[in-house]
Amino acid sequence: MSFPKECQAASSFVSCVQLCLRNCPLCRSFNYGEEEGKKLCELNDEAVQDGETGFTTLTSKPEFSFAQLLHLETYSESCEEIKLTDPVAKSGVYQIYPVPNADPVECYKRCHEIQHYIPGTVSGPYRIYPMSNAEPIEVYCELDIEGGGFSFLPHNLTLRSDAQQIGDALFQDKRNVLLKLKKMIDSSDSYTLIQPHPHYTDIDFGVLANSCSGYTQPKNEFMKEYIFLGILPNLVANKKTYQGFRSNGIKLQFKNCDGNPNSYFAFFPNRYNQPPHGHHSGTSVYENSGLAANWRSHAKPVTSGGLKMPNKFFFMTELHLGGCGCYTSSDRLKQFGYNATAFGIR
Repeated sequence: MSFPKECQAASSFVSCVQLCLRNCPLCRSFNYGEEEGKKLCELNDEAVQDGETGFTTLTSKPEFSFAQLLHLETYSESCEEIKLTDPVAKSGVYQIYPVPNADPVECYKRCHEIQHYIPGTVSGPYRIYPMSNAEPIEVYCELDIEGGGFSFLPHNLTLRSDAQQIGDALFQDKRNVLLKLKKMIDSSDSYTLIQPHPHYTDIDFGVLANSCSGYTQPKNEFMKEYIFLGILPNLVANKKTYQGFRSNGIKLQFKNCDGNPNSYFAFFPNRYNQPPHGHHSGTSVYENSGLAANWRSHAKPVTSGGLKMPNKFFFMTELHLGGCGCYTSSDRLKQFGYNATAFGIR
């Protein structure tokens, strides 16, 4: 049993983590909880691990949460180095020292890990390490909506040679995608959880970077850089069937009238402010009714706490379905006032 070295007030679990890190290496573990109406952080100078599992067996006070810092005996420069020096190391809170004589930082593979290992953390931009042999990437972690754990992808992902590998590493829940819509007037955000149509619940979504392999090519492909969300692959969407998706639990569908297999969202940084493709620009029917309008009408305002999502996570967006479904891009979405979309996966 480890006895507390020091007890301090802390407003949250995260604050307790930071207190322990600042007192490292004297602080090896901590207990966080509430006692007599006060939120307390007990800093311990010992840590106990189970030799087989690597998880702690230290017992904390009732109603207190326990955690310990890992790999304090080493001074790794990166998560990759931790993996190389300890092949059986588990995901968790680690200190790394990327720059000599600088404060250490913590590394996580996905937003879900941040949510799991640091309860109470607020949504916001975080640097994560999806692959141990690659540079980190800054994503926006949505930790509250629809169970949280969503990583929203930034514009600069499309510039990386390993963009597809990063997308593959982050996209584990292949039937839930969270989209955030930004209003032009007040920059407020709303969200829609996109899920498969009830007829296609056994078909995973596809997420591709600067590619649409297996799906139809977006009209704005000439912009070169984009993130692609495939709803149904060509071999499924090329039939005269009811197709679509669910938006915040509501089924949105259309009858594919000619077997045209368009079934996707595409998200473009549009760095050079190029005019979007003029496909179907002679009519506003898709902007005012049908799937494109209904998708936006079911969006719910973001009311959870957290830092506001920066503009670098919002994209010019193309939506194309069918064969008599819809075609639109976010520059045309006057109804409801939304003009850009952010794309989150987990």
